[in-house]
Amino acid sequence: MEVISSKDMQILDTNCEYYGLSRLQLMENAGKALADEVSRRFETGKVLIFAGSGNNGGDGFVAARHLRDFEVEIYLMGQPKTDIARKNFEICCKSEIPVKEDLPDEINADVVIDAMLGTGVRGKLREPYASAVEMINVSKAFTVAVDVPTGLNPDTGEYEEAVRADMTVTFHKAKPGLLKAREICGEIVVKNIGIPERFERLCGPGDVQNSYRRKADAHKGDHGRVLVIGGGEYTGAPALASLAAYNSGADIVTTVVPETIKPIVASYSPNLIVRSVKGDTITMKHLGEVAELIKKHDVVVAGMGVGENNEFGEFVVEMLKSCKKAVLDAQGIVRDIPESCECILTPHRGEFRKVFGDPEFEKVVKTAERIKSVILLKGKEDLITDGERVKMNISGNAGMTVGGTGDVLAGICGALLCNDGAFHAACASAFVNGYAGDICLERFGYNYTATDLINALPEAFSRCIEF
Repeated sequence: MEVISSKDMQILDTNCEYYGLSRLQLMENAGKALADEVSRRFETGKVLIFAGSGNNGGDGFVAARHLRDFEVEIYLMGQPKTDIARKNFEICCKSEIPVKEDLPDEINADVVIDAMLGTGVRGKLREPYASAVEMINVSKAFTVAVDVPTGLNPDTGEYEEAVRADMTVTFHKAKPGLLKAREICGEIVVKNIGIPERFERLCGPGDVQNSYRRKADAHKGDHGRVLVIGGGEYTGAPALASLAAYNSGADIVTTVVPETIKPIVASYSPNLIVRSVKGDTITMKHLGEVAELIKKHDVVVAGMGVGENNEFGEFVVEMLKSCKKAVLDAQGIVRDIPESCECILTPHRGEFRKVFGDPEFEKVVKTAERIKSVILLKGKEDLITDGERVKMNISGNAGMTVGGTGDVLAGICGALLCNDGAFHAACASAFVNGYAGDICLERFGYNYTATDLINALPEAFSRCIEF
């Protein structure tokens, strides 16, 4: 049985909306599927629906409409909080389906539908949910859980108090916790709610909402410290990556370049914190002082603008042994990644070919699996894989062939990797980078620069988060 985590399902819900399949339609499909499963087992009878305030409750409201041959009552556990749940609740009210706000003294029904709490719930149940769960569990009614039984952690299968269902109707794919707690899930029925297979593989605003972090009570540095290492022949590349990291939410970005280009790199922006190492290239002799800087940062982004430097690859291989998280671009892309380092590689097809061979789909996936890292292969459609999961990104446009956009992407990856895992951070980065490019296209046509792309990032993040 295929599974999907609650995080990935939430991402998918948002991305479906972005690509034209609305959450309202998905709720309608889910509620109808739920009602169909009840109707398959019972011709008629009394049905009590315990509906929570979120979209799980919304699925219950839809099911109430479709259970036309049944006597249906809704017990409201809280006022609907989402627009689509509220809309379906209002339809139920206008349809004169009985709605009660107080729990019954006892359950006298043929079927109970647990539409209280969905995949977002963790920890001990609060009232009135705890009382409702206790009441459902002592009843003799056939109990149907919507998506997951209330009280069950959908990913780990852990629970303290939870509904003990005779049947759990879950949507699109099973949640991992269902398979780990079959003793309270009863029969597990997975219903197709119309999500195209391709949508599960497309990056979108949901990926960005998941990866971007901002805490109201945070202090400087809490949202990420990024160390950018690069420069040599090309002075702009490390500056672009650093500025992109700032505009993607990192609090502190330190840029390490050869001393010969430090004044040039520092001149790009007063926001840059530039450190230098002696000489005109970064080599093995700088490993010690760079390792000290690594200790003060969450993520290292390396390789942009190095140019011809035969020692840089060896430097990166050794440097990674000191890193917990890293993003490797351009000359920083190497074959040997230590297992202790969570890594994103961001090659274009030529860079992948140079290091790993032919960049065809299966080869890229197998390479990611072998090196135990995430590969973000840049192209007209970006390919993101960790060797097990695969997603594609289709945001962006032909204006992004301008030099420097890859450096911007590496900086975004560095910022988002501070607060998320490599696969999800790479998916979010690929989408928001292309989305910023689409904003630039709106403003300038195809003739924009990497600097324009960086300046569009705050708006791109804002649009995604507010979507």
